[in-house]
Amino acid sequence: MFYRGWKFDMFNDMKQFNKAIAALCVIFTMFFFSLASLLTQVLEHKKSDHQSLTMVIFTYSVICMFSYFNFAYIRDFDAIQVNFTPLMLTVCCAMNLMKGYDFFLIGMVISLIADSYFALRFSENNDQISFTVYERFAMESWCQDAFNKQGQLTLQIVAVCMIFSQIYLNLVGAHNGDHICYILLSFYIVRLVQYLLNTSIAVNMAQSNFVCLALAVMGVFSFIQGGMTMVTALSCTILLLDAILGAAMFVSLNQEDIYTELGLYQEYKKIKG
Repeated sequence: MFYRGWKFDMFNDMKQFNKAIAALCVIFTMFFFSLASLLTQVLEHKKSDHQSLTMVIFTYSVICMFSYFNFAYIRDFDAIQVNFTPLMLTVCCAMNLMKGYDFFLIGMVISLIADSYFALRFSENNDQISFTVYERFAMESWCQDAFNKQGQLTLQIVAVCMIFSQIYLNLVGAHNGDHICYILLSFYIVRLVQYLLNTSIAVNMAQSNFVCLALAVMGVFSFIQGGMTMVTALSCTILLLDAILGAAMFVSLNQEDIYTELGLYQEYKKIKG
């Protein structure tokens, strides 16, 4: 955590391909958003509330890039790209988000969160991550790849009815000017893609049970604040049912793993026995 960065010399490590790809994506995403933010500020001749933080992140991304390729440079800089650094920068970015944000800051925050996650989860000599039950909840949905599953006609019918009804309702809501409908429409289009095809882990995460639950909470708060049309309210109601169904199915299918993660597996065996 304090003496080595997980991205160090990954370009030359042929045995840890997954970690090398993850490091490359994180570094160049961070580099792009920080550089774009600085150039925008210079070209538009305006100062940003997070200009200093952007400069720090840009410097950190450049040092990580040199470390990734293991170029010859001042080795004292290696102390800057240890695993603790992205955690600290993530906290700093979160505090800046409370004051104000733009597209570039959000990109930097997402890349730093990914950097921090990989720093905590990757072991030094292995590029495989053993996902916990909580991580799998954020990577799976109850209707993914359901179209290609045999003998699950009820699941397929419920999933396709829910997805297409939500796409229709959110198209209407977006036309009426409800901003939350744009987010929900994007979510259900991604969910439709994953319903039909088994694509990638990134798409899985974008339409996971966790994202659905988070959007349902956002929909409830939007409903409480008022000003929501009937179509959008109906969409948020179906979204809440979707989130409850996904959570219930996940818990039902992963009871043993959940109790093991909570340290209650022996009690679970006694109750089940």
